[in-house]
Parts: sequence; C-alpha cells; structure tokens
Amino acid sequence: MIYASTFLMRDGRVANLDAHLTRLREETAFNPHIVEHVREELRDAGPGIFRPLIRVGKTTVTVDLQPSMMPAEEITVDAEGIIDLRRHPTRKGPDFGWQIRQLNMLRHSGSDAGLLIDERGNVISGVFSAVLFLQEGTVNISAHPRASDSVTLDAALEMLTEEGLRVIEHPEGLTMTQLRGNETWLLSSVEGVRKVTGWLEYGSVLPPRISNPPRMGAPTHREINQRMWELAGEV
Repeated sequence: MIYASTFLMRDGRVANLDAHLTRLREETAFNPHIVEHVREELRDAGPGIFRPLIRVGKTTVTVDLQPSMMPAEEITVDAEGIIDLRRHPTRKGPDFGWQIRQLNMLRHSGSDAGLLIDERGNVISGVFSAVLFLQEGTVNISAHPRASDSVTLDAALEMLTEEGLRVIEHPEGLTMTQLRGNETWLLSSVEGVRKVTGWLEYGSVLPPRISNPPRMGAPTHREINQRMWELAGEV
C-alpha cells in the first residue's frame, strides 16, 4: 500500500469531497478512470453512515466500506504524548497499522485520542489528526516537518480566517503547555473537528487550564462541523 484515504460518509455525502478526490486523482494517475469507479462503489453503499477506507497500491485500488456513527464532538486526550515512530510521516497509508495500534491502546487506557511528539517533547499532531489551539484572535497550528497535510485542517483554517482570525504556524511543533492552556481542537476527515474538554493524566481526567476565554470572533468547533456538512459534496 502506497496511499490510504479514509473519511466519514453520511447518506452519500462527504465533507470536503473535492479535496479528497483531488488527492485520489494524484495518487491514481496510472488509471484516469479509477476515481469514477471509486465514486460508484461509494454510491452503492446507499443511505447511512460509513467510514470508507480507500487503499491505493502500485496498480490497484480497493474500497472497504465500514458502517460507522457520528463521532463525539468533545473528547478526552492522553496528556503524555507518544514518540512518533512513523517511517513515512508525511504520507497517508504506509504507517496505518502502527497508528491503529497506538489508537487502540489509547482507547483501552480511557482516552479518545493521543498526540504524537518528537524527541524533544514537541507536539507534531494527533495520531490520526491535525491539531490547533485558539488564542486571542489567532489560530495556532503545527508546522513541524513530520506533520502531514490535512484536508479537514485546510477547510477549517479557511473558515476561521474568513471570520478574521490570523493563522500562526509553529515550525517546531506545539507544546503541551500551549495545548492545555488554550482551547484545543483535533481535526480529521473521519471525526471532523473535536474540542478537547479533558486531559487524561495519571488515571485522572483533568479539564483544560482555562476558564471562559474570549473567543474573539472564532466560530465554535460545532459550528465548523455544521458548516462542513452543509457544504458536503455528493459522491
């Protein structure tokens, strides 16, 4: 497998569909007709909520349709961090198995998600998600060299900047102190935009170290999710 794409599909609609299809066309240039074939398989799923997993090999493409449900929009995140051992961090697919194992261990320990960190403890991203925090009219994102591109992050940043927020990139990644002291979101194509409302530390879930900060015009994570589904494309 050289590439994998997964996202949430609800009643034949996918948030940020055009961006997902653009990536798929780039990865399947060996067969210009494959994207329409993939869309046909997605349409055949019918109504309901699914999590398609599209795997691209050197000359083949497979579509695995898994029934799913709408994700929770508020989550608990493990506060320790996981050393990033991905071999191809900026590619989606080659390290899929390792990421799944990390996520399963996190959920077994009582958290919904976790963060990948480098050897200095800087936060690169979530296990399967991008990460940002809001602070005084700015949206702060990880621009760590091991952070992969995110369709959902790109869409969310466009919406946030339209509301007047300024994007600040952090080339060395983010810190746990920054994330725990500000409103923090995890963003992925499967789970949308989720707000961190608890941090799991030594067996206890602690709230973020903030209290009613000014939003400075920022939409809520729920409003961003709603907008994305309102704009979702039909497969």
